[in-house]
Amino acid sequence: MLVLLAVTVAACLGLQRFSFDASVDTLVVEGDPGVARYLEMNDIFGGDEFIVLTWRPRHGELLAASSLADLAQLQTSLEALPGVQGVFSVLDAPLLQSPPVPVEKLSDGYKTLRMPGTDKSAALQELRNSPLYSSYLMARDGSAMALRVDLQRESELEEIRQRKDRLLAEQTDPADPQQLEKLQAELGVARRAYVDRRAALISNIRALRSGYEDRYEIFISGVPMIASDMIQFVRADLKIFGSLAFAVILVLLFFFFRRPRWVLLPVVISAVSIAISMGILGWMEKPVTVISSNFISLMAIICISFSIHLIVRYRELLARHPERTHRDLVEETMRSKFAPCLYTALTTLLAFGSMLVSHIVPVEDFGWMMCLGIVISFLVTYLLFPSILLLIGKGEAASTLAAEIGLTQVFSRWVRHHNGKLLLVAAMISVFALMGIRQVSFENRFIDYFGKDTDIYQGMRFIDENLGGTVPFDIYLHFTPHESVAGGDDFFGSSDPYPERYWYTPGRLAKTDALEQAVAAMNGTGKTISLATLERVARQFNDGEPLEATELSYVLGQIPADIRAQVIEPYGRPDQGLMRINVRMKESGAYFSMDQIVADIRSYATGHLGMEQDRVIVTGMMVLFNDMLKQLADSQIRTLFYVVGATFVMFALLLRSVSLAVLALIPNILAAASIIAVMGYLGIPLDMMTITIAAICIGIGVDDAIHYLHRFREELAGADSVAAAIEAAHNTIGRAMYFTSVVIMAGFSILAFSSFMPSVYFGLLTALAMLLALLANLTLLPALLLFVNQVLGLRFHR
Repeated sequence: MLVLLAVTVAACLGLQRFSFDASVDTLVVEGDPGVARYLEMNDIFGGDEFIVLTWRPRHGELLAASSLADLAQLQTSLEALPGVQGVFSVLDAPLLQSPPVPVEKLSDGYKTLRMPGTDKSAALQELRNSPLYSSYLMARDGSAMALRVDLQRESELEEIRQRKDRLLAEQTDPADPQQLEKLQAELGVARRAYVDRRAALISNIRALRSGYEDRYEIFISGVPMIASDMIQFVRADLKIFGSLAFAVILVLLFFFFRRPRWVLLPVVISAVSIAISMGILGWMEKPVTVISSNFISLMAIICISFSIHLIVRYRELLARHPERTHRDLVEETMRSKFAPCLYTALTTLLAFGSMLVSHIVPVEDFGWMMCLGIVISFLVTYLLFPSILLLIGKGEAASTLAAEIGLTQVFSRWVRHHNGKLLLVAAMISVFALMGIRQVSFENRFIDYFGKDTDIYQGMRFIDENLGGTVPFDIYLHFTPHESVAGGDDFFGSSDPYPERYWYTPGRLAKTDALEQAVAAMNGTGKTISLATLERVARQFNDGEPLEATELSYVLGQIPADIRAQVIEPYGRPDQGLMRINVRMKESGAYFSMDQIVADIRSYATGHLGMEQDRVIVTGMMVLFNDMLKQLADSQIRTLFYVVGATFVMFALLLRSVSLAVLALIPNILAAASIIAVMGYLGIPLDMMTITIAAICIGIGVDDAIHYLHRFREELAGADSVAAAIEAAHNTIGRAMYFTSVVIMAGFSILAFSSFMPSVYFGLLTALAMLLALLANLTLLPALLLFVNQVLGLRFHR
């Protein structure tokens, strides 16, 4: 106890270091070649992290003097924030038709909305109809505007990441991991600092918005906002709904056991186990991501399950042998439940240990966090439970102990008297499950992660409907790079301030334009921008006709350097031979398949444009997130077979029977398949949190099966028949399984009130997993035991 107390105190000191990682890095697969391409393109084009703020007056005209003055004030305040690279709005957009500007006057003859005397009515029409700015900075109907806040690049974080990637690519001596470990530690420190800065920046932006909300409707969105809000919702769920679930569990424990000791014991054991685990993670400076945040909830399941099984066993022994000493009862409780609790811990360890080979860092972290939590839960339970119980004394058997639990009695009668019908129902459910699994989708949309009343959802929807979409991805077409000519070697013998303009040929722009138009017609795509968009703007200088080579180079040569930096350099890099098409997705509309979009883009570029496959790059956060979910699904499918095989071995060792091991797996595989089928029928996609629900269901079900079969073998030794042993097992271990399931189902169901939809689904599906595991192990499992005994003549060792 003293050792445990010391460990707990030391771990609690590390709780202040426990943190959540809200960086966008947690939404992608570290080490994925696609990530390397994404970072390479970011290096070339200067990054793509930005936040969008919308602007719409609650009263008055959009371009009224007061509105533009307030917009300018907000833009200035945003530009002054630490972490902001720059802000671009309609105030900065060159007005080329308000009034019309001759091409030779492009360098200094255009107006902006900042200038006095600008025709605002004409400016509004130009911005609404501009191929470049419409649905980008100005809503097509002229009802709203947007500010694009470009965020500063995290040079330190990127430099450490590049050093790590180079080290891994060089495949240095694996016997010398110190350098890699050092870089990983540096990366962790830099990432935490980045997360803190980014959270502060987003908080500051929201604070600035609050000063204008009485006069303007302002929404905020963007991938950095999405990543930050996701982890903020998870953190809030742990605090708010964790407290509510804790209260519900307390009430149910008291309802079932009617003694304060049986309420406090599971709670204290869970609290100590979770505190130690979180403290260790804090000392290790390992942050929790959206994926691994579930480990706290799952640890609570494991601790409560251990505790309830021990409580029920102690109460049973106390009722049967009231004359025995308190120490004897405690020792017998711990001894008789050691094997099933140990094996449930080991099988759960195997299930989560399989995640360590997923090659997806957040999933691997989740796996070892759960392995650590399971070991701690088992050790703390077996140290604290007997120690506290011995300290508080023997007590009396509760009056509720002798009361039958109607549901377990019903299940027992069904198994003994309607065995064949139960098996037929199970066969029908199998067909139902197989059909439902085929309907499961892996397509995810960020907007579906948030409740409709949340700020982030409303912002994404508003931008989707009015300003061209929120979540971006990019297409890069790779041509022959521009070759610089030494100064003085050109025809006129004078230096050209912008020789790269000759690289932008009509042929290259035509290919870019054709692909951009094809992408714009695809389901789910919103605003698209490329240099072909700019060329369509420039056609006004050529009577609306496409520009020839000489006209194109002339127009590009007239564009001043500051405007080039805004509208040309982000979409073309002649020195690299790259043309970029930026695409934003509208997630609030009809569902779309990102896989299909990427495939269609590649098919069009290679088939219609004659581009080589390796000359077409499709990347961006949307693509990488989709790839992460696919790899996550693949890893879960691969490891599920391993989990089933390892669980079979565990069953065989514990039960010393291959037959029982096979029978124990069948109902739990069916339960896991059924919960995935339910997701398919309800249209719930597998996402970062629900992807593990099948493994969780199997884990919960296996725990129930181990406890049930262990008790069944004990009862079989003194029973007249298998049917009698089943009845006795339902009356004993069935009680503990029922208590555990109801308590945890009620606690997790509280998450249904969360505003973060993955938490809602995770809570409800975990509750459903508990229910299905209970039903499977109190109906189908004993039905199979009875069937193979009575029909097939299989005899079990007593």
